[in-house]
Amino acid sequence: MRWRWLGVLACAACGSAGSPAATDGAHADWQIDRSTFDGSADPCVDFYQYACGGFDRPEHVPADRGEAEWQLDQADAANRRAMHELLAGAGGSATARDPELARLRTFYASCMASDADRTAEPTLARWLAAIRAIATRDDAMAIVRELHAVGVPALFEYASEPDPGDRTRYRGAIDRGTLGPLRMYRDTGDAADARREAYRAHVAAMLEATGESAAQAASDAGAIFELDRALAAAVPPPSDDPAATEHATTPAELAAREPHLAWAAYFVAVSAGAPPPRVNVTMPAYLDAVDAAIAARPVAELRAYLTWRLVNGLATVLPRRFADEQARFTTLAGATPPPRDEQCQLETIKALGVELSRQFALHTFGDGAAGGGAAPRDLARPIVARVRDAIVEALGDASWLSPAARATTQRKIAALELAIAYPDAWPATGRFALAADTFVDNVLAARAFEQQRGWQLVGAPRTRDPWLDMVYPNAAPGIAASRLAISNAFPDLLTNSILFTAAFLRAPLFDPDAPIEVQLGGFGAVVAHETVHVIEEHEFDAAGELRDTWSPADARAHDARRACVVAQATAAVPIPGAHLDGVQTYSENVADLSGVRMTYAAVARALGPHLGDRGRDGFTRAQRFFVAYAQHWCQAARPAFARDNLRDDPHAPPRFRTNFPLANLPAFAAAFACRAGQPMARADRCAVW
Repeated sequence: MRWRWLGVLACAACGSAGSPAATDGAHADWQIDRSTFDGSADPCVDFYQYACGGFDRPEHVPADRGEAEWQLDQADAANRRAMHELLAGAGGSATARDPELARLRTFYASCMASDADRTAEPTLARWLAAIRAIATRDDAMAIVRELHAVGVPALFEYASEPDPGDRTRYRGAIDRGTLGPLRMYRDTGDAADARREAYRAHVAAMLEATGESAAQAASDAGAIFELDRALAAAVPPPSDDPAATEHATTPAELAAREPHLAWAAYFVAVSAGAPPPRVNVTMPAYLDAVDAAIAARPVAELRAYLTWRLVNGLATVLPRRFADEQARFTTLAGATPPPRDEQCQLETIKALGVELSRQFALHTFGDGAAGGGAAPRDLARPIVARVRDAIVEALGDASWLSPAARATTQRKIAALELAIAYPDAWPATGRFALAADTFVDNVLAARAFEQQRGWQLVGAPRTRDPWLDMVYPNAAPGIAASRLAISNAFPDLLTNSILFTAAFLRAPLFDPDAPIEVQLGGFGAVVAHETVHVIEEHEFDAAGELRDTWSPADARAHDARRACVVAQATAAVPIPGAHLDGVQTYSENVADLSGVRMTYAAVARALGPHLGDRGRDGFTRAQRFFVAYAQHWCQAARPAFARDNLRDDPHAPPRFRTNFPLANLPAFAAAFACRAGQPMARADRCAVW
């Protein structure tokens, strides 16, 4: 893809189109897309406004969203078109030759079927009848086990995970179950009261959709809210200490401590053979609260609670009155739900993720997919390696760390595995029956397969394979190899790896036709950002072992530098009257700050004296790097979305994510000839990595 000159440059330091072309002949005609620019803005005052002000307008937000992201939305639109061709294509010879493609199309067709509501009713009725038949606490725990078997984590969740104490094995782990937003239970004030009331009304509406009377649904919603609030009160605050969630125990000890949770029957249900000898409980106090609820709450309340967990956990695949109510509650005012075909693409990702990832990756990004040339992942690998090399070198300059900590951290990043696009060996897939007229049953079968896949790993040997790690994109958690059609990148400490999905290699997120400074400013900065997350987690070594690689003195030196980042963020006021939470956003802010600095070092090394060469668009190559970085964050958002994100999101708003790291980077001020004292040339600069 080549961007064309669409506007007038408003920066005297940026030169003119008549300047000499860049020295890279292959990209001599390449030009920055100026459609996002605000020609009236000064890059030395507000670089985000300069690079993104033309896009950051409410009219650019789609009707079904709270925000729009300029680069990501372009890439996602192309990825959705590719998935549509795979899933909605006609049958015939293609599906006859490829049974996996045929299964994908059958599942997708069942989601798109006009009578999906009618065929879902009998399945819903069976579940509701089983829950309404609960007469004892043991009956309630039996339904909990059945819900867990189809991936609905009512009350708590049991899953397999890599064992940080023995990286050759998977272990079983018990974590909290699904709850409403924790801040909703804890915040005070009129706004928090309104959120809680809206939540109770939503729960009541979902219960009414099961056939309850309005009065009964309102009463049950109140009891459900109070039970959830009691459980939320037992959730400990987040901790940076990995040991805070390590509480190994045996099934016998669990049975003694939480006797009302029927552990003997539970481990029979989730184990292929004997129960695991030990499991990890991430939140013992939370599990105590669950046990207390089962022991003390009236059975009628437990029935109501499990009904709510059923319809909440399966809302998108039940009759559409449930999905419509969930969308009404979760969608921002003024927005509309996405079209059905996009919803069904997401449901296919969630249910048949490995199959869809394989078909999507190989058809769209496999060998020869780039117009008969090299595969996109082969073009991305040198960029990733270049960034990693620059980071390893930059770590050697971190003189505030002890020599031993510097060397250990360098070895860790030098050993970092960078998994790009898709695996060479794919995980196994299920052979459960699918039918074009039973969408909800197809989903439940797929969920049961994935749940069993995870449970069967407990105690099994583990290889260092990032494609099998659990990842958590907002839309659909799952194993990494099943989420490759979602544009994202995932660091993993236990395998010392970073994975970039196939969908993330779509232009403009990664543009193989762009010059090196643009590839590094956009895609390369994401690589560096994720790598900084790995660096910051010094409690894990290069082998993924839970072993702190820093001394207490190293940690104190880091805290001193961390304080600068926290202070600058806390002083920011993204929305009038609302400050950014510098502690909540620190991890992402330091990854932005250090990631762009180290990526710029990579481009400086690659271009050397040619950093100042100007292209036909009038930018020097150094300036292009910074524009590419900023355009990665160009966003437009509804006010309500921006307010909610500022309160809840560990990521800062895009204006801060652009201006904060660049204003702290001397190279930016030099590239745009910013004067000392201008906002984008801070004197009180922060530097961590």
